[in-house]
Amino acid sequence: MGGGGGGGGGGGYSGPVGAGPSLSSDDYTVAMRLIKHKQYAEAIPHLQMVLADKPHDADILNYLGFTKRMVGDYDASLDYYTRALTVDPNHKGVHEYLGELYLQKNDLPSAQKELATLATLCPSGCDERDALTKAIGNYKPAAPAATPAAATTTTGQSASAR
Repeated sequence: MGGGGGGGGGGGYSGPVGAGPSLSSDDYTVAMRLIKHKQYAEAIPHLQMVLADKPHDADILNYLGFTKRMVGDYDASLDYYTRALTVDPNHKGVHEYLGELYLQKNDLPSAQKELATLATLCPSGCDERDALTKAIGNYKPAAPAATPAAATTTTGQSASAR
């Protein structure tokens, strides 16, 4: 997982697991352990409990965005990342993960904007910037879906040409 603002699958909190935002429960610790073991869906309810106590915690919002993205709920992920940036517009982990979300949604220009923001936030480099740079470098756009009109018959003639 790699703690910290990103750069390997964590969130915005860079301290030791369990020493994150001061909480009255163990939900944060449980969520971090689940995320570390890639049990993202199981971590979500624990993070939501933490968020109920600290609704303006950018790190928790970032972790919720991350876990929602990892289970394929891109709309909820985007919502959590947007909320986190409202709380902390300079949160490097959110910018990294938001860029990765944009790549998953095949929106390379938006991912590049997040990378430009990271270049401004950490001009000498940082893990989040390095991770998003690598993700963009490895990005392969999804192949466009074949359209029925472009399908060919066994004779090689397109269906629309008959």
